[in-house]
Amino acid sequence: MGMISLRKRKRTRRGVAAVEAALVLFPVILLILGIMEYSRYVMTIQLFNTAAREGCRYAITHLQPVTIGSTTYGDATSDVTNKINSFLAGQTLSGQSIQIYASDGLGNNIGTWNNASPGQSVCVKITGNYVVTLTTLLHLNSTIPVTAEVAMDVESP
Repeated sequence: MGMISLRKRKRTRRGVAAVEAALVLFPVILLILGIMEYSRYVMTIQLFNTAAREGCRYAITHLQPVTIGSTTYGDATSDVTNKINSFLAGQTLSGQSIQIYASDGLGNNIGTWNNASPGQSVCVKITGNYVVTLTTLLHLNSTIPVTAEVAMDVESP
């Protein structure tokens, strides 16, 4: 009598583990994907902040051109942009733009960066939109605006 009721109870509980797994697995997978997307977003912000900082550092150390032979190096905006792009390692934002300019103490644009004098700052600003990979699954916006801005003081002419 005891064996029959035990078998009967096992038969009625068949499939419960599959239903529980189905109910729990979907939210857990969404949580893991959300953590991965957020981590990728934070990594992108850090990467662009680092690139802006290194580009600004290059700009303040190359205010004066260096001429070797008949070629002039250093004080072109394209040189700073190339330095920034080398630190980005192929990563880009949607609608990305890079601005390099001389700024006052408040960060206002006061002219071209290679004319900055001591007491002023050189500012590098990278703007664009981060493209979210899993927009519909995680119910997120398709893009998130990102701005990386760094200003460094000019120490010597």
